[in-house]
Amino acid sequence: MMPALGRLRLRRADAHAAGATDTIRRNHAQWPKGCTEGHLTAKTLTLAAALVATTVLGGCTQIKKMVGGKPAGQVVATVNGEEITALELKAEMGNFASKDPNVMKQAQQAALQQIIVRDVLAQKAKEEKLDKSPEYALQVKRGEETLLAQLLERKVAASVAVPSRQEAEAFVSAHPGMFADRKILVVEQVMAQPTRKITPEEVKNLKTLEDVKALFDAQSIPYRENVSTIDTLSADPRLVDQIGKLPPGEVFVVPQGGVLLFNRITSTKPAPIHGDQAVNFAINAVRNQKAQEAVRTQMKAFRSAAEKSIVYNAAYKPPPTPATAAGAPAAAPAAGATPAAPPAK
Repeated sequence: MMPALGRLRLRRADAHAAGATDTIRRNHAQWPKGCTEGHLTAKTLTLAAALVATTVLGGCTQIKKMVGGKPAGQVVATVNGEEITALELKAEMGNFASKDPNVMKQAQQAALQQIIVRDVLAQKAKEEKLDKSPEYALQVKRGEETLLAQLLERKVAASVAVPSRQEAEAFVSAHPGMFADRKILVVEQVMAQPTRKITPEEVKNLKTLEDVKALFDAQSIPYRENVSTIDTLSADPRLVDQIGKLPPGEVFVVPQGGVLLFNRITSTKPAPIHGDQAVNFAINAVRNQKAQEAVRTQMKAFRSAAEKSIVYNAAYKPPPTPATAAGAPAAAPAAGATPAAPPAK
């Protein structure tokens, strides 16, 4: 089987060869006297074959010289001869989509300009030999390892089977706050990044947002106010369950990294969903939960299996855990994001 890189080069070569054929046909007026369409076809086929061979052996540089280097086929632009492909543009846009063609065109242009700026800066950095620096090599290694780890996690997640309808229906029944009792909550928020730790006792005494702002003002902690919405369908089910137990008007806090986000519900709008709509959403929710658990389990297994191959410098060797001290294998920390802490009461 041909390697993926070889197939990619052949596809690009096919596109360039087609472009070369169109270029020759457009220059009909310049054909030598007596040259017919049949002669052109034969010459075009010969040129196309030569272009494919040149691309596989020597890359796209020769093609650019032969057909002028203008973007064609899957190439959306070039920067100093370096191609930007439609695949790169799609990756830059992520999952963005719109039914409005004008919106999509604007988004494509914005993403393309972003790639172009990055390419220009990268080329300039290479001119200044920054790609030869130790820092560059370190960051490339780190980035490559991070990307490979993410691809492995995605592969493990993708291997999780789609839940059955029975599982989805059980999930719907177990989480009425997301489905039959779904609500759209309008919340007032106060966000702050304290320079010192706010103790649980201090949080426990904060019953209103006015209490929160008074605490921050007294300690000269800057904060920002905002109004937002929470859809109980897409929120963390644990958060939804705990919000439902709060007295009306009481604040709850959700830590987000080093930021504290205090919330108070000001209004509620019922928005229940039932039937197939609820089941279909539940199928995705259950699959996502299983995928996250599968990733955590697999990453933990991979880490544990690698323990024997790890050799530490004595100055960096981690202290033994109680389990390893007793002779049992060390338990690796589970991969994945730490769930948000439950709201304060």
